[in-house]
Amino acid sequence: MYKPSKRIVIAVLALGLAGFAFGVWVLLNPASIFVQPWRAVRAEAPVKGVLLGPYPVEEDFADLKKRGVTTIISLLEPNVPYEKVLLERERALAERHGMTVKNFPMGSILGQKFGEHYSVNSKAAAEAALAADGVAYIHCYLGLHRAKNVQRYLAEHAQVQAQTYATANATSDADLETERKAKDLFRAGQYDESLKLLASITRKTARVLRVEGWNLYRMQRADEARTAFARALELAPGDHDARVGLAYADLAGGRLAEAEAGFADLRRLRPDDVSVLEGIGNVYYRQARWKDAELAFQELLRRKPDNGDAREMLERVRRFMAPAGA
Repeated sequence: MYKPSKRIVIAVLALGLAGFAFGVWVLLNPASIFVQPWRAVRAEAPVKGVLLGPYPVEEDFADLKKRGVTTIISLLEPNVPYEKVLLERERALAERHGMTVKNFPMGSILGQKFGEHYSVNSKAAAEAALAADGVAYIHCYLGLHRAKNVQRYLAEHAQVQAQTYATANATSDADLETERKAKDLFRAGQYDESLKLLASITRKTARVLRVEGWNLYRMQRADEARTAFARALELAPGDHDARVGLAYADLAGGRLAEAEAGFADLRRLRPDDVSVLEGIGNVYYRQARWKDAELAFQELLRRKPDNGDAREMLERVRRFMAPAGA
């Protein structure tokens, strides 16, 4: 019987160990050239404020921060040794960048599910992303199977939200005409007359309550405006204009902490919205945070150079920042 020489046995063992070590190195480096071709592209989820993609390596965190990500929803399974290492590495990077990591383990190898809580954690991950302050980033290893499973729950939520919004804004032709006239009066600055028309509409939709809120805000009735915007958001939680109105009502009512939080959240979701930039600039001005206010108004003027109010506010801020006696 043929017996391999000692050298051959050692060579085979060495090759085996080298192959194993190389495999572990590849698994622990998801952005390497050996894994990169299979990694999914980072993309927006069916609902706003949620991103989906592959495991974020160190280079990805700067981009995630630019996109307003504050919460990372990790679907890695700590019972898998290499995923446990990646999860610990991710937590350290997230802490360095001021982000929070929430782990909802979903066992999967090449799309094959394992573990007891795959479906339960998939839904829990989607709900955690929806409840997160700021933008949430959901990922698995490659961003293909587990992340796509969570995406289905988000798509269902988006569909329900759209149906809820449509129901909350359903109204008769007569009420639509009244609403249109009320909006025209609001644009003309006839706020009291606009409110009287809106009062004649029996079924108050989110749109009606929103117009009502802006009329009250212009009439400097901040508490009543806040109530109207809050009621609009109960009917249509994702209504951007009502959220802007609520933040402005808080600003007008002197609730600066609430106003700052509202505008900061809106800014993460829509960084190009000039009304949000103006709002947060005014919050910083009221808080005497001159440098922050200057940056906000500069950004606003960069996007809308003809905004006279912003230019005036920027000049005021700079007067406060000027050295004494200047």
